[in-house]
Amino acid sequence: MPTPSSPFRALSHRGFRLFFVGVSIATTGQFMQSLAVPFYVNELTDSNTWVGASAFAVLVPSLIMTPVAGIWSDRTSRKAILLGSFWMQMVVATAYLVLYLAGALNPWLIIGLQLVVGAASGFQWAPTQAMTALLVPPEDLVSAVRFVSLSFTAGRALGPGLAGLILWLWSPGPAFAITIVGFAIGLMYMAPIRLRPAEPIEREPFLVQFSRGVAYIWRRPAMRLVMTTSFIVASVGAVFAFALVASVADDVFSLGDGGLGWLTATFGFGSMLAALYVTRYGDRHARSRVEMTAVGVYAVGVLVTGATSWLVVGLLGYLIFGAGHMAHGVTMNSALQVQVDEQFRGRVMSVWLMSVLSGLPIGAFIGGFLGDLVSMRFVVLVYGGLLAVFWATTVIRSRGFAGLDLGPG
Repeated sequence: MPTPSSPFRALSHRGFRLFFVGVSIATTGQFMQSLAVPFYVNELTDSNTWVGASAFAVLVPSLIMTPVAGIWSDRTSRKAILLGSFWMQMVVATAYLVLYLAGALNPWLIIGLQLVVGAASGFQWAPTQAMTALLVPPEDLVSAVRFVSLSFTAGRALGPGLAGLILWLWSPGPAFAITIVGFAIGLMYMAPIRLRPAEPIEREPFLVQFSRGVAYIWRRPAMRLVMTTSFIVASVGAVFAFALVASVADDVFSLGDGGLGWLTATFGFGSMLAALYVTRYGDRHARSRVEMTAVGVYAVGVLVTGATSWLVVGLLGYLIFGAGHMAHGVTMNSALQVQVDEQFRGRVMSVWLMSVLSGLPIGAFIGGFLGDLVSMRFVVLVYGGLLAVFWATTVIRSRGFAGLDLGPG
């Protein structure tokens, strides 16, 4: 059993263990599909614009539904919302598999399915983040938040990494099948969980309640910093690990499926190295110092990736920014979770997730268009430069991300 001072103490609670395992498996499968779809679109169309559009199609319904889920998470059963999201996404994954095996998938049908995925996933992230505080006692919250952050960030790293290998060795079909299995296992683990009752909040109209959540964030510079940083890193950094990785493998390194597998697997390996360190030694470092290092490392990794057409250098870049990706995701989530008041938790986490999930498709759509217009190497270098400029500006203006070290209140 973990000792009271152990970084693993959140896992001593059975409900949290079931939650952590179930969400981790489901998220990993989910992000396998998130890579398999743009990969298949690239195969069908050989167009960076179509690849970006398939990622962008998730944006609109996700942006609409994520704040709705955040408010519902503050009003009703977070578990019911999350299980409903899993069920809907499993149905869509099944549709992808059936249509793929029938040879009936085409770009416009994929866009339609992506819209449904966006709506369903919009109900996943806010309750996932908000449930943590109802599964462990307050003294174990920081430990639990770190594990949930690792689950979310690791799923976004391992899912595409495994998908890259599967797509290289086989085809999108097995990736869709594993996504279905992942959601089924997640539902099985989540079913027995019992949550403590959440603090009741005043029932208000949707827009009033959401605007109060936004105002709550706006009054806190540290939370504004989290939102801004998360959006920038997603749109000009993480986009190369997800929506545009097939374009990078094909256009920058001229390696197609093989390059995709190597890049995503290396990104996942870098993320796991960082995860092992953060899990064991995360308490030893201030969040501000971790984030300052993570964003700087992220920028270096993206620039290294775009610097040459040699795959070995590209793999080094993906290893570097894979590590930065993990450290960044865990730090952002932890900083918010320890600062937010419980009555605003669902809304605040939904706004944060909107900043992350909107950054990816926006960056993918613009990057795909510029990749067709100029070149994908140009996009990688420009995005890496923008991330480096943001890092330098934030270090100066925000005193090295110092607001991330604040505690509750």
